Amino acid sequence: MASNLRHQVTFPFSTQRLWELQSSEQYWRDLLEAINSSHGSVESFESAGDQVTVAVRQGIPEEKLPPLVTKVRPGDLHIPRRNVLTFADGRISGTISASVEGAPAKVEGTLVTEGDPATTTYTAEVDVSIPFVGGKIEKAILDQLVALLDSERDHTVEWEAANR
Repeated sequence: MASNLRHQVTFPFSTQRLWELQSSEQYWRDLLEAINSSHGSVESFESAGDQVTVAVRQGIPEEKLPPLVTKVRPGDLHIPRRNVLTFADGRISGTISASVEGAPAKVEGTLVTEGDPATTTYTAEVDVSIPFVGGKIEKAILDQLVALLDSERDHTVEWEAANR
C-alpha cells in the first residue's frame, strides 16, 4: 500500500523567475553539488522551448539511513530521479519520478508552481513493495523527501540571490 505526500514551498520571487532558474543546466549542477555533492550528479539535461527534462542521480550514504532501511537494503542508496517541467500560462507544471536502485521502492508525483511570490505544491505517491515493513520504509522515504524538497528550496533562494 502506497503512502501519499503533499508538500508546499514558497520562494521570495516570481514563478517566471523560478522558471528562468530551472531552465538553466548550471542551476541543476549547482543544486546537486550543494545538496548532494558526494553522491549526486546530473545525468542529462534537455531544454526545448517551454519544457525542461532533467535526470539526476542522488544518493544517501548508509550511515544517514534509518536502521530499518539498512536491514532490508544495506549500503548506500542510489536514487535515479527525473523531473519534466513545463512553463505555460505563467505557471510551471511537471512530473517527478524516482526509484531506489536494487530495491522495490519508487516515487511518482506532480508539481505545480504559480504566483508571485512563487509557491510550488508537490503531490506524490511513495510505494515500497516489501511485505510487513513497506509502510515503515515509505514513512522514512517521505521524511527524507520533505527534507530534500525543503533543502532544494533553500538552495534555490541562495542561488537566485547569487545569480541575478
